[in-house]
Amino acid sequence: MVYIRYSEIFYTRVFILLKKIILIFFLAMAKHLISVQDVYSNDPPKFILIHLDGVSGIYLEQELEKGNLPNLKAFFGHHGMIDHAITYFPSKTPTVISSLRFGDSIREADLPGWQYVVDRIEGTTIKTVGTFLRMVFSTSRLSTTNILYGVPFFHWLAGPALVNTADYLKDYNVVQFYWYNVDTHGHFFGEKEYLNALRDFDRQFGRLMKRLDDDVNVILYSDHGMTFGQGIEIGSIVEDLLKDEVKLAAYPSVYLTEPEKADYYARKLREETELDFTFFRLDNNTLKGYHKNGTIHFYKDYENQKISYRYEGEDVLGYNEKGYSGEYLSRYDWLKLTHASEFPMAPVILFHYMDNPNAGDIITLFDGFKYEQTGYASAGNHGGFVDKDMRALLLVRGAELAKLYNRDYYWLPELFNDIDNVDFEERPPRERHIFSSRYDFRRNRTVTNISLSPRYRINYGLTSYNSDFNQLSQFDSVDFWGKADLFRSYLVRFWVGTGFELTPEEANPFLKLEYDIHIRKFVLRNSFATHRPFELRVSYEALPWLAFETVNFTSIGLRFDF
Repeated sequence: MVYIRYSEIFYTRVFILLKKIILIFFLAMAKHLISVQDVYSNDPPKFILIHLDGVSGIYLEQELEKGNLPNLKAFFGHHGMIDHAITYFPSKTPTVISSLRFGDSIREADLPGWQYVVDRIEGTTIKTVGTFLRMVFSTSRLSTTNILYGVPFFHWLAGPALVNTADYLKDYNVVQFYWYNVDTHGHFFGEKEYLNALRDFDRQFGRLMKRLDDDVNVILYSDHGMTFGQGIEIGSIVEDLLKDEVKLAAYPSVYLTEPEKADYYARKLREETELDFTFFRLDNNTLKGYHKNGTIHFYKDYENQKISYRYEGEDVLGYNEKGYSGEYLSRYDWLKLTHASEFPMAPVILFHYMDNPNAGDIITLFDGFKYEQTGYASAGNHGGFVDKDMRALLLVRGAELAKLYNRDYYWLPELFNDIDNVDFEERPPRERHIFSSRYDFRRNRTVTNISLSPRYRINYGLTSYNSDFNQLSQFDSVDFWGKADLFRSYLVRFWVGTGFELTPEEANPFLKLEYDIHIRKFVLRNSFATHRPFELRVSYEALPWLAFETVNFTSIGLRFDF
């Protein structure tokens, strides 16, 4: 360690510099407080986007009618509820999360399923772990750890994190939150716990809505629904039946070693397994499907982007009952015709999937009474094309979203093509500057802190300690430091930093770690530094720019942010 002696002149100059810095901070803070209302009034539109994983529009409608979701009903009203939002196929979480905010259809989706083949010659396959990581890190930085709150043991953390999103609107114009609890409870525990988890979300959303300003735009959507019934481990059945003829069987997709034999194996799978439907591409413009009572053909006119439907045997999709008579229809026309049917938009969604370069050769599907059972999905699952899986929910409120009011049906992949001013990459240009001062009554001294942020996730500053009120220039010590944010979520934040302590006798380097816990308007900061005792700082934010603070409950003071 290096020890350095300083003259009295040096201390005087340092103190003069500190006084100038503090004066500059006070002037900047005063200017900020005077204009704070103008600043907030000129802010871009504020959005909270909530991904409610696995909630079927059918169950939402059912629970609303029973009065089990009073907060959602009160906040969005009837005009903000779109009853039939038809989602992506396959109706899988990775597909929706990685595609929706970019306005991509399944034809361009990077993640067309949990597992898929990307190179047929080399046999390169993306497995579940790779898809999971790509899905998680396609979300915003703040919401990356939301996936942890979906695990049953940690599910209680989701509520406080959701309620905290209101506080982040002071720095972020777009806040994204992912609520996985309903989905995981349905997979693990079945329909009863699935509904209980949905009702719990409504309670937590009620706490959030009380903290939101009227000008905040809120979008609540789900990625897919959920089917309960008879679970079947179809992947192993397909592999046992086709043996070396299959590269990968990942419901609802089957990748063949010889794609030209898709017709033969599609028929074989339908006849010799419990699958209800199999589809494959007969030629570039035609999809063919088998079911127990006949066949289905979809024909696509690529030039006009229209599709027609034909069948032999039973009209199992029921489109003729809706008034269909064999004509070519656009995507919008299919949405209008079939949004309330048992098989919404089947011609469109199946063709869109088959147009993806990483799509399977055969699509295997169940009806609405069976689902693919896995170790994870032991009590319920999704991924099919029936309304239980395909009918998502979409609830909106706010001036920027009024264009979506009073709609009965909607094509979910178009959501962020239709809404303006949603900048998913937006982040604050810097952290908030801080001035704080507190009186430590145990040690009879004042502690003053000044923090400047040149850019996002970086802070530099100084902390001065003074115990002589008559000789302010004779400070005990001053810490000069810098720190960087390594991790942040809606509940916690982790900082690491370094600096040096200046005393009348010497200058000593130090390291510091800080761990913040955010609970509504309270922030608990645990601070570990190599040259000072442990500090627990508790802050209560009275206003967006003013907080009351105590450290180790032996001091009290104020903090100003701007």
